[in-house]
Amino acid sequence: MSQPKPSTVLLILAVVACVALYVLGVGLGAQVRSPGGGSSVSQEERVRWRERFIKPPRVAEEDLSATDCTLTGGTVRVVRGRECQVAIARSDERVRTVNVEPLSGSRVDVRLVPVGGAAVPARLEGVDERRELDVPEEGATLTLTCTVAARNTSECPVRLR
Repeated sequence: MSQPKPSTVLLILAVVACVALYVLGVGLGAQVRSPGGGSSVSQEERVRWRERFIKPPRVAEEDLSATDCTLTGGTVRVVRGRECQVAIARSDERVRTVNVEPLSGSRVDVRLVPVGGAAVPARLEGVDERRELDVPEEGATLTLTCTVAARNTSECPVRLR
């Protein structure tokens, strides 16, 4: 029989070495006991990073100013059949979230118009539960119209957070 070529011997040795390293790596790696399933980052830190990069921050209460209605403690009181405009100030954040939540069974029509003009305006009709709206960094104008007033009143209380 003829001798194998030196390149064939080297190829076989390289394959055997790769298999041996793989088996050793998997075997030794399975013995490492680290908290959090192999991640060195704590659960609280992962949640904080997720909220920072995925979930936009909320609009601060001091960034809200209302005309034609009363704004106290983050709650706007809109008279039935009338519009209330809430200006949302400019911010350093690229995107923020404002929660619009009608209270006491009231319903409102919501229109969010960004100041910059690059974003598309949002329009929601008959909102009776909490909705999240994105506000660009340039700010926006939020217009609320009371369509169904709260029980025994002529106004719609709306919480903005």
